[in-house]
Amino acid sequence: MAFEETAEYFNDTATALAAEGFHDEAVVCLKKGLLIDPYNGILWFNLGLSYRALHRSIDSVSALTEAAKLSPDDADIWDTLGIVLFEIGSYKEASIAYKQALKLDTFQGRIWNNYGTLLFSQKKYDDARQAFESAIALDPNMGDAVFNLRDTYLELGQSERAKICDKILDDLNYGPK
Repeated sequence: MAFEETAEYFNDTATALAAEGFHDEAVVCLKKGLLIDPYNGILWFNLGLSYRALHRSIDSVSALTEAAKLSPDDADIWDTLGIVLFEIGSYKEASIAYKQALKLDTFQGRIWNNYGTLLFSQKKYDDARQAFESAIALDPNMGDAVFNLRDTYLELGQSERAKICDKILDDLNYGPK
């Protein structure tokens, strides 16, 4: 029985390869899939993820930007684009991507935490505090957001609130402190 090489087949194969750490091979599969269906936002998104894993940030941004154009209502794509833009120091563009992700899905604590990390890095501590508090309100067990909020409280001189975060981190058995 022969199988048909479809965009979905190449995407599924690439996803399996990427899950095993074979990102170079995943890129090859995704590119083959894009030859069949160049307007497939999921293929572009997964290509961006594999490029990121390969530390090919510029290629990742290009693929994720294409994914965002093709799937403009996908908050995960915008969030991931924000992460990669942040990693390469394109803070203004990262902020735009995070804001778009939050506009599409206000109820994702992960996105609020990622946006807060950008704000913290820019020393916008009060805005970062609000973002981390939003993340925790949506996901009280998100140790990363509690950790980030604790550091933000320390920067704001709110040591009592930071101690509360330390207690929560202990309760969560969160690793780094």
